Amino acid sequence: MFNISTGAMAKSSTHLQDKEVNQVYKTKDYSKFKSKDGNRNLNELHLKRLTESVKANDLLHANPILVNQKYEIIDGQHRFNVCRNLRKAVHYIKVKGLGLSEIQILNANSKNWKLEDYIDGYCQMNLSEYCYFQNLLNKNKIGIGSLLSMFAVGSNSGNAIADLKNGNLRLDYKTRGLIILEWINDWEQYYENANRRNFILALIQLYNVKGYSHEKMMHKIKYQSSKLVDSTKTKTYLALLEEIYNYKERGEKLRFF
Repeated sequence: MFNISTGAMAKSSTHLQDKEVNQVYKTKDYSKFKSKDGNRNLNELHLKRLTESVKANDLLHANPILVNQKYEIIDGQHRFNVCRNLRKAVHYIKVKGLGLSEIQILNANSKNWKLEDYIDGYCQMNLSEYCYFQNLLNKNKIGIGSLLSMFAVGSNSGNAIADLKNGNLRLDYKTRGLIILEWINDWEQYYENANRRNFILALIQLYNVKGYSHEKMMHKIKYQSSKLVDSTKTKTYLALLEEIYNYKERGEKLRFF
């Protein structure tokens, strides 16, 4: 049988008592807050969705923004803007010494939206490029990155992904993209993985090869489809396609890279 003295229990209870660490303040003086250089730009779609959520069920008081001693916003710039736009009190916690490195850590650990969420949201805002792009996604079994490479920028889709998230998507290569979609459809009867990203990147390069004939390639592949195998590298695909295209050609051969 255990024997715990009342004094020991009291001492233990005192030792485990909760302590107040950071106090939550609230204010409607929006002018005291500042943006911190290096923080992510505001996302209009996120701002719109958050505004609608707050109008329906305001829980901003349960999720205070985080500022440093200079009132620079470290975490919660969208929440702050919603409060200001709706003339609601800003709930905030002030922690001395926080800066850009903490912003980056908090941003990295925050829940990221899927690219499909951005596309759907901006389409609901009636941005035509996003609705056009969403239609492409729905009609074709091709990944977002590959479609961006075809319709937006070429072989490097990094900048296009950032533009997509920020509401600035521009599909400047629609003619090329639609032609390559037709090519992919033709290829699928000979190569079941014609929608692979690196194969598509190879087709984008073929599009820019002067003198290349897709009709000629389709004629050549009929008798050489076994030569086309999966690869994780665009250059390997280009080499295979070049070999197929130039098979039994006399004279100067067409180079793809």
